[in-house]
Amino acid sequence: MGLVTKVIRYLGLLLWWLLLPEAIASVESDNLEGIRSETVGGDIQPERPKSFQRVTRLDSSIRSDMRYASDQNFVGRPIAGYLAPVCYLANPAALALVEVHQELLAQGYGLIVFDCYRPERATNDFVQWALTREAAQKTHYFPRTDKSELFAKGYIARHSGHSRGATVDVGLYRLQFDPAAASGKASNGVCRRRFAEDRAAGLLDFGSDYDCFDRLSQTAHPDLSEVAKQNRQRLVNAMAAKGFVNYDQEWWHFTFQPEPYPTVYFDFPITED
Repeated sequence: MGLVTKVIRYLGLLLWWLLLPEAIASVESDNLEGIRSETVGGDIQPERPKSFQRVTRLDSSIRSDMRYASDQNFVGRPIAGYLAPVCYLANPAALALVEVHQELLAQGYGLIVFDCYRPERATNDFVQWALTREAAQKTHYFPRTDKSELFAKGYIARHSGHSRGATVDVGLYRLQFDPAAASGKASNGVCRRRFAEDRAAGLLDFGSDYDCFDRLSQTAHPDLSEVAKQNRQRLVNAMAAKGFVNYDQEWWHFTFQPEPYPTVYFDFPITED
């Protein structure tokens, strides 16, 4: 082997060695479940892809109440990665959600979003919380479910479809204020902490508060008022018409199909810009 050939081979091996860590991080961080996640190294924050849209910039009449950016959630504090109360979705899901909202406007209703894209670090935050004994919010969010059962019953998982950018938690609000609906009484005491507040804000009654870890949240649960049943069906029908599939254990949870990123779990933080 000539000297020139040896030098070329050496430089090639050196270049491969220098680029190997980057290749591993960017091409494949797959685990045994076939899930590809972004790699976060040190203090470097992953950037939001240009293919993600801020939903309320597409239509400002979509209301937003991003609970995980506040203390109004089952953990009782802001969740990791939620630096601002902003709803981002992958572009096809964002555009489809706007279409749902515009169709509903013609019927006298509008969408309110509770959660959209969720960073992987937020899901990790949920998991770590679930492994502790802390349960200050139990009465409001999981009164009939033992905290030790949250994993087994699917209320908390080690990975969330929200992190893929096409899953959204939504409810409906009424365009015209209805005094009768605003003054209504809760049908029972399970997951109804925000009942009066939500009715006063014009939100429709779905039979339970958002994020209720209880069988009452099953979309087709039979023990609901007729009003709540009708409202759930109205939401399911409107979302389905634009490609969103409901998770039948949570009336508020929908995933746009086909998902733009079915195997990628993003971890960029939620910020204003």
